[in-house]
Amino acid sequence: MKVTGLDRFILRLSPARGLDRIRARAAADVIAKRHFEAATPGRRTQNWRRPSGDANAANAPALTRLRNISRDLDRNNPWARHAKRIVSNHVVGWGIVPKPITPNARVKKRANELWNAWAYNPKACDWDGRLNFPAMQRAAVRTIAQDGEVLIRRRWLRMGDQDIPVQLQLLEADHLDMSRDLSPAPSGGVIVQGVEYDKRGKRVAYWLFEQHPGATARWTQRSFVSKRVPAEDILHVYRTDRIGQVRGVSWYAPIILRLKDFDEYEDATLMRQKIAACFSAFVTDVDGDGSPVGETDKEDPLIETLEPGMIQRLAPGENIVFGEPPQVSDHASFSKTSLRAVAAGFGVPYSALTGDFQNMPFSAARMERIEFRATISELQWDMLIPQFCDGAWSWAMEAAELAGRIVTLPGAEWTPPPPPMIEPDKEMIALQRAVRNGVKTFSEAIREMGYDPEEFLQEYADDLEMLDRFGIVLDTDARHRSQQGHPSDTGGDNGSADNGTTDEAKSDE
Repeated sequence: MKVTGLDRFILRLSPARGLDRIRARAAADVIAKRHFEAATPGRRTQNWRRPSGDANAANAPALTRLRNISRDLDRNNPWARHAKRIVSNHVVGWGIVPKPITPNARVKKRANELWNAWAYNPKACDWDGRLNFPAMQRAAVRTIAQDGEVLIRRRWLRMGDQDIPVQLQLLEADHLDMSRDLSPAPSGGVIVQGVEYDKRGKRVAYWLFEQHPGATARWTQRSFVSKRVPAEDILHVYRTDRIGQVRGVSWYAPIILRLKDFDEYEDATLMRQKIAACFSAFVTDVDGDGSPVGETDKEDPLIETLEPGMIQRLAPGENIVFGEPPQVSDHASFSKTSLRAVAAGFGVPYSALTGDFQNMPFSAARMERIEFRATISELQWDMLIPQFCDGAWSWAMEAAELAGRIVTLPGAEWTPPPPPMIEPDKEMIALQRAVRNGVKTFSEAIREMGYDPEEFLQEYADDLEMLDRFGIVLDTDARHRSQQGHPSDTGGDNGSADNGTTDEAKSDE
């Protein structure tokens, strides 16, 4: 701030008031500079809609329409379908596997046996009898990506029907009654977009249609009437984008228009090339004395089709000019720009979406995959595991206890599938050194590979016992071989580790 002549004059008359004036002017100058350009009214922002409602006010009018548009995209747009498949394959893979958590070894073993018999049998765990639990995980993720959310309903069976007398029913978001919005609830609370809250703001129930509202055939007229289902019988799984969000929004929402515009652009470009290709050649009359329009010489008809190796005699003065289809030189660059935006909006790597690694250095591809791993971990640990997997495990163990198949309710620790290795040799060496240097436990390393440490070690011990029984020594057996595959000096368990370390040090030298 520049001190003016008036400031100096007031300072001479009253230094205290002069300083106050300068301070006030300086503060006003700072405040004037503290603003956001995007929040300043002007020509560039005059048509920008900026509603101040909460997440539910913004989502409610658009949820159904976005869901229907996203389903149409998934049916007809290959990029949309592939993006959804990428997320499902990486989040779930071969399945997110639980490990019982309890100090009682017998309970742990029994819980594991019950879960495996139930979760990997579609007839036991799925209400529709078609999917096992890993397949249900994948179906849930695909539905969440497309519709924004999925519902899992607990269905009780009769005691004695099976060891775990409960099944899971996957439901699309259409089953939630959207007409029950901001209406009073029997509990004294309020119903928001089909979800009932009590007076304290806790979810207590869901209002569901027994049958999909868009089903072509209905069993009863009561299918049009929603029923109250307690919240303890429903798992509502979705990605929370805003605090206080009651319903999930389709992940296609930011890219719907881009996908549609790009699809129409490709159709228009293809049609342009097709039309241009129809005009392959033009016969011209150089002298300008050709026959009138509509008249042809029967003995020398006009060329109407071209064939390989064809020889055509031309009349005097006639010439053939071949058409040149229009070039689409900007198609590749425009496609890449559009698909990069689609990949970013959906949260998948551009190279994974398109398979285009051209002009992409290995380091850039590796960084892209590392960034994608963080996204996948977020979806696993913030959404799928706490909202779906934990609830399904609790339901299964509770049902097993009620059926008398287990005495206590163990918790569960979940192991997601490992991310695919980009450089297996280097990454395995780094993992080995992390364990040897003590910065990572052996069990942690095994879990990162997607296996349960206890089951892995038991299987490994069984393999070693079987090898000893048949008298087979593999060069990977650390009891008898060094890390380089050479015979161990001591042949004992303690000596193998030292030899492995020594050989590694020698190889590094």
